[in-house]
Amino acid sequence: MGKRAGVGGIAVTRLSLNATEVERGRERETAPLLSTPSRSGLGLAAARLFLGVLPPALLVLLVVARYLTGKKLGFDYQPVWDASRHVLHGASPYPRPEAWALHDEQQFVYPPLAAFVLAPFAAFPFAVAAPLLAAVQLAATGLTLRVLGVRDWRCYGVVLLWYPVLQNFLLGSITSLLALGLALAWRYRDSRRVAPVSLAALIAAKIFLWPMLVWLAASRRRLAAMRALGLAVAGIFVSWALIGFAGLGSYLRLLDELSRLEQWKSYSAVALGMALGLTGGASRALALTACALVLLAIVRVQRQGGEGADRQAFVLAIAAAFLFSPIVWTHYLALLVVPIAITRRTLTPIWFAPLAMWASYGQSDGHLWRVALGFSVCAFVLTASLRPAWRLPTFGRPVVIPVAPLSAEGAYAAHRRGG
Repeated sequence: MGKRAGVGGIAVTRLSLNATEVERGRERETAPLLSTPSRSGLGLAAARLFLGVLPPALLVLLVVARYLTGKKLGFDYQPVWDASRHVLHGASPYPRPEAWALHDEQQFVYPPLAAFVLAPFAAFPFAVAAPLLAAVQLAATGLTLRVLGVRDWRCYGVVLLWYPVLQNFLLGSITSLLALGLALAWRYRDSRRVAPVSLAALIAAKIFLWPMLVWLAASRRRLAAMRALGLAVAGIFVSWALIGFAGLGSYLRLLDELSRLEQWKSYSAVALGMALGLTGGASRALALTACALVLLAIVRVQRQGGEGADRQAFVLAIAAAFLFSPIVWTHYLALLVVPIAITRRTLTPIWFAPLAMWASYGQSDGHLWRVALGFSVCAFVLTASLRPAWRLPTFGRPVVIPVAPLSAEGAYAAHRRGG
C-alpha cells in the first residue's frame, strides 16, 4: 500500500514493489516485478556461483584429495624447510652438483638467503609449517591484486581458479611471494626504498628475475637500480658468509646440472626448442638471443617515451625473465597476474587465459603440445598486456536487479490507493 506525507507542500508517495496498471479506468495488480529472473540477475547468480563459491570449494577439495591420496602439502617447500634448519646451524643446504643427487627434485637450489628468510617457519614441525606457508601464499595472491588496484571481486575468484596459483599453493613454492614483490616494485616504482628493496629480494631469491633491473635503469631510475643490485649482492654475500660460503664454489655447476636434467620437461623457451627437435645447447642459445632482443626493446621503448612506455617496459622485463630461465614450471605462470592486473583492473577475457593450463597440469614431460600450450599462454598474456588498447570485451559488473519504474498511469493509481 502507498502512503502519503506532505513535505513543504509537495506530496511524497512511497510505492509498493507491486506494479499497477490502469485498464479502462480500473486498477489491476500485476505480478511482482522481482519475481521474473532477468539477464542481470542470472549473470549475478552465475558470477557468485562460478567465481564466489567454486574457488574456495575447489581449494578445499584439492587439499582433501591430496591427503586422501597419501600426499602432503608443500612438496616443493620440504627442501626449503630442511635448508632453513641447516643454515640456522651454519651447515650447507646444498646437494652435490651431480645427477644422482638431483634425481628426485627434493633438493634446495635457491641462494641461501631464501632459507634464512623462511627460517621462522622452520621453527614448527613440517606438518604445521607447510599449511602456514600455504596460507601466507594465499594471502599474498590477494594482496598482489589489492596492491595493483584491482577492486573487481570477480578477478580474485578467477585467479583462485588458475591451476598455476593452486599448484603454487599446494606445492609450497614461493611464486605468489615473487608476484607480490613485482607488484610492490611496480606500485612504488618511484620510491627510493620500496622498489630497490623489493627487486633486491626478488633477485636474491630467484636470480632469473634480474631483467627487472634493466627496466628500472632504462626508466631513468638508475640510482634505484644500482641500489637494488647492491642490496641483492649484499644479501646473497652475507647469507652465504653465514654458512661459511659452503656450496658457493659449485653453485653454478649445480644450476647447470639441474637445468640439464629438468629443462626439457618444463614450459620454457628451451623446452619448446627441445620439443621441436633442437639440441639443448641450440635451444638455450635461441632463448638467450630472444632474451637479449627483449632487453634491447626495453631500452628502446623507454627512450621513445610516450604514454604507457613504463608499463610496456615492465611487461617486457617480465617476458625477458621467462625467456632467460631454462626451467619454467607451471606455478611460474602465477606471475602473469601482475601484467594482467596492471593493464586491466576489471574482468576481461584475458583473466581467463591461464585457465588453459588445466589441460596440462603438472610437468610437460617434453610433449610438444603441452610445452606449446604453456608457452602460448605466457606469450598471449604478455602480448595483450603490452597492448591494453586492444578492444577486448569487458564483462560488466554484476548489479542488483533494478525495480522497473512505474508508468505515469500506474503511479497515479497507486497514489489514489494510498489516499
